[in-house]
Amino acid sequence: MSTSTSTRFAPPTGLRWLYVDFNSYFASVEQQLNPRLRGKPIAIVPVETDATCAIAASYEAKAFGIKTGTPIYEAKKMCPGLICVLGRHEHYVEFHERLLDEIDHHIPVTDVCSIDEMACRLMNNEISVARSTEIAHSIKAGIAKNIGEYVRCSIGIAPSKYLAKVATDMKKPDGLTILQPSNMQDRLLELTLRDLPVIGPNMEQPLNRAGIYDMKKLFSMQPKHMRAVWGSLWGEKMWYYLRGYEVPDQETKRSSIGHSHVLAPEMRPPAQAWHPCRTSGSACP
Repeated sequence: MSTSTSTRFAPPTGLRWLYVDFNSYFASVEQQLNPRLRGKPIAIVPVETDATCAIAASYEAKAFGIKTGTPIYEAKKMCPGLICVLGRHEHYVEFHERLLDEIDHHIPVTDVCSIDEMACRLMNNEISVARSTEIAHSIKAGIAKNIGEYVRCSIGIAPSKYLAKVATDMKKPDGLTILQPSNMQDRLLELTLRDLPVIGPNMEQPLNRAGIYDMKKLFSMQPKHMRAVWGSLWGEKMWYYLRGYEVPDQETKRSSIGHSHVLAPEMRPPAQAWHPCRTSGSACP
């Protein structure tokens, strides 16, 4: 990566992102809608046949080893009491929109990453551990009250969006994980390579061939070596991702309103909206 490219990446300056990942989303929605499914091992299927695969599984089913992609004929052997539920996409979209509205009452959503993942950029008056934790707990309480207690989420808070997403996977279900610059490398060393987004079996193989079998070895690599092992610029970007740098997303033709254009919920009443930085006593982001 050239010097001009690397200097565009902002080093970590504290907690800047809050990431929300809804746990076993499709299955959770079905359990919220149908009380008879609550506490039961269920698999969401696209068609009603044992020849298909699970497109989602409840945590009760995951306890038997069932996961997305598990063939249903195998899943029923793994869990004889498995309940197969035909997926209803319209309900998952409806809940998605409701969840967006609910989170927006607590903090503006910066990026909708998928139907069950959302990222929120923290403003300068939200970046302390105490304040970001307060926001996370208020999101969870609001969802339980206004959407349903069976629609749970894991929240990650970190200096970058990538690490905030990683943090959501560190405690599931219903988790809250904060990766601060002072402790994030130690926390990441507890993970396996496959715990990181973008490292699947295909990417793990060239890493293993390069002698990289764990996070300690991965952190010991230099940016150019990572680029060579990955065979692309993505490898060098990973060096920065793992250290909490703000790496710009790849530009696309689509765009959305960023967090900086949306007032925080407490600033939306007209009396509070005027000159928010002076009102809050904090620096503008």
